[in-house]
Amino acid sequence: MGWFLLAGALVAVGIVGGLGVRSRSSRQRALVQLCADAGLSYAVLDPFPDTTLLPFRVFGWGSAHGVENIVLHGTDDHAIRVFDLWVEPTPGQARRTMTCGVVPLPFGAPPIAVLPRGQYDPSEEPVMGDVVHLELDAFERRFEVRAVDPRAAVALLDQRMMAALLRLPMRVAIHVRDDAMLLVAPLLDPGDVLRLLACAEGLATRAPVVASLYPPRPARGPYERRWLQGSWSPDPTSADASEPG
Repeated sequence: MGWFLLAGALVAVGIVGGLGVRSRSSRQRALVQLCADAGLSYAVLDPFPDTTLLPFRVFGWGSAHGVENIVLHGTDDHAIRVFDLWVEPTPGQARRTMTCGVVPLPFGAPPIAVLPRGQYDPSEEPVMGDVVHLELDAFERRFEVRAVDPRAAVALLDQRMMAALLRLPMRVAIHVRDDAMLLVAPLLDPGDVLRLLACAEGLATRAPVVASLYPPRPARGPYERRWLQGSWSPDPTSADASEPG
């Protein structure tokens, strides 16, 4: 009797695994077709070498992960893109799957989180700082904003940016850190993947220019020393007291 139960369990596992493979294949085929129709680029595996270097813990900070089904316009090395991400925090723990978007920013900022109220964030990205209240009631009802430096959140979330976030057709958690914005949603249907890409591109065009407050990470030069502290500070350090700004 035990052998029959074991055999039945193995068959069930095989069926579930087969259904999962078929489901992923169907999703990939749908994405390929939608991208072809929309003139978008598609890759099964991640062609971007910098993804694991993005300043968010969900990208490989001590956990197994995988990036696949990448959708973007063109082939720019620093392009806005959307992709599926799976994360396995510890060996044997159930995988979390999600759809993410990455928006490069022309400035660097301390951590900011814009979280939909009542929505689980599948990235489980750490949220730091205090709650920041903004003047738009509709935005306050839908999102909670937390930031290490409230000035950064107020500068980023101006009226145009808040209006763009309120128009998002799906509930998305947004994390900003250094020079990147991360959009996170539960695993999306293929059509919604393309919608998320359009939303990410729209947010990029509406992001205010706050480089005077939080300049981009410099590759070299006197201000680089501030980045070596771990994050940019608009206030001079003791070593940079003679520098402007």
